[in-house]
Amino acid sequence: MLLRQSTRLIFIFLMVFLILSCTKDKKKEEIYPKKTERVERGTIYLEVTATGAIKPQVGASVKVGARVSGRVERLLVRQGDYVRAGQLIAIIEHEDLKKQVERYEFEYKQALSQLEKIRKVYPENIKAKKNSVLALEAELAQIERELKRLEKLYREGLISKTDLERMERDREVKLHQLESAKAELKALMDEFEKEQERVKAQVEAAKRQVEEARVKLKYAFVYSPINGYVSEVTTQQGETVVAGLNAPTFITVIDLSRLEVHCYVDETDIGKIKPGLEATFKVDSFPDKIFKARVRTIYPGAIIKNNVVFYDTVLDILTPYENYLRPEMTAQVTIIADKKENALLVPSASIKIDKEGKQYVMVKKGDKWEKRIVKVGWESRGKTEILEGLKEGEVVGVW
Repeated sequence: MLLRQSTRLIFIFLMVFLILSCTKDKKKEEIYPKKTERVERGTIYLEVTATGAIKPQVGASVKVGARVSGRVERLLVRQGDYVRAGQLIAIIEHEDLKKQVERYEFEYKQALSQLEKIRKVYPENIKAKKNSVLALEAELAQIERELKRLEKLYREGLISKTDLERMERDREVKLHQLESAKAELKALMDEFEKEQERVKAQVEAAKRQVEEARVKLKYAFVYSPINGYVSEVTTQQGETVVAGLNAPTFITVIDLSRLEVHCYVDETDIGKIKPGLEATFKVDSFPDKIFKARVRTIYPGAIIKNNVVFYDTVLDILTPYENYLRPEMTAQVTIIADKKENALLVPSASIKIDKEGKQYVMVKKGDKWEKRIVKVGWESRGKTEILEGLKEGEVVGVW
């Protein structure tokens, strides 16, 4: 019985010893790190992180619609197809538009024919009237000469006054005929100008009608305005579209080579951001790939989410990204707002916080460890800047 109790006491003692030993080793591991690294100088960056999304640039996403009403006879693309600028994507019924073009073309040809006729007939009539005037002028000149001869003969008493008066009457008649012919010539020339202007106006009006009708006919053939992929098809073949103030959309085309990043920077950090700053970002689809970017602009309007104010910051993508990025992908953005050269750096994992809230590191002195209170600055890429408390070359523990 006594032996059994002694054995039990020994077992309990061993268990307590083992527990105390493990606790001591655990505390030792917590106080003294196993890994060490030297304090060194290097470059550290002031980084601003933000969440954003991949967006098409202005003009890179286009909704293609119809400008005339009618039934969709043919839809030539499907969602996911690649289309080129100028490629035919849909045809709307257009028989009535073709007939309208033909009717206006006929009216235009008629107006041209009438103008050609006026330009041919009137000059001929004017030429004939001018010849008539010239003939009358010649006859009048002959009468004038004859009258002078008769006046001489009358003064010499060789003819009677009756003969002289008859010639004077002939001259008056011929003068009236000439004046009438000249008036008719002027009226004919004025009429030619007016008729020509009137018919020319008809020709121009008919030509405009033809051009407008041809343009409307072209609207029945819908083409892609840009190169890109069909991201959405909203009108199907056989459906009827009605063109009004808003053109009905057939498809949406996105040019995946013209994307940008929109990230939302907190109001506390926006003062550090300016156009031209370098940045990087990642997307969930390719977590191991880092894309380079540059800040292009900051939109002035604020975006409020959950009572937090953000500002939309737009970044140009510098890394080739085709076949990687697509619109609306979530982007984890890091903007490099500033940098310091020759800063005193330690691994961020070496910084600890004590019960009083002070930051410290464990500095190795030979085989011993020394707790050192430090003042830190920027933290970036796994490194922390030390402002006070350490010197270059000292060895610190890394947890």
